[in-house]
Amino acid sequence: MYERYKIARDKAWECLIKSNTNSLPVSLNNIIKCYNLKFVLFDNDNFNEAFVKNNVIYINKKLSKTRGRFTIAHELGHILLKHNDLTHTVHNENDNKNIEEFQANIFARCLLMPAIVLKELNCIEPQDIANICNVSLQSAEYRSQRLKELVKRNKFNLSPLERQVYDNFKDFIKIFEINY
Repeated sequence: MYERYKIARDKAWECLIKSNTNSLPVSLNNIIKCYNLKFVLFDNDNFNEAFVKNNVIYINKKLSKTRGRFTIAHELGHILLKHNDLTHTVHNENDNKNIEEFQANIFARCLLMPAIVLKELNCIEPQDIANICNVSLQSAEYRSQRLKELVKRNKFNLSPLERQVYDNFKDFIKIFEINY
């Protein structure tokens, strides 16, 4: 399972690097453009959150902005991880049974809330993460739990990709430290 986790995490880091993302909250518009994808809002009362068709991410406009951001990142994860079934309509951020859903959730979490950046900002509590990353409190709570474990085990800057993400965000981190 850890190998699948690493694949999703690394793909999120590669996405941040390729799109030259260097500040929080992560701009999904810039990332979508970088990969020549599109997203379209649709209106549906049947609780369909999202689906992907022909490299277009369809998002239910009834989702809250923070839930919509996670859902777009989740669907982007399915595309970039080259998952086969892109017709699903609902996801659960804590779904570890379906490996593709698990990976898309890890991808979205690592894309929207990069651990190395949050650690450097000393942004570890859920409400702080939710505020700076523009994600739901539920998503921020999952990230906070994992982040606290990483801090306890000092598991940072072990990968060249992670170091590149940190380098991209260096100026943002410095400005953030000055202002807060």
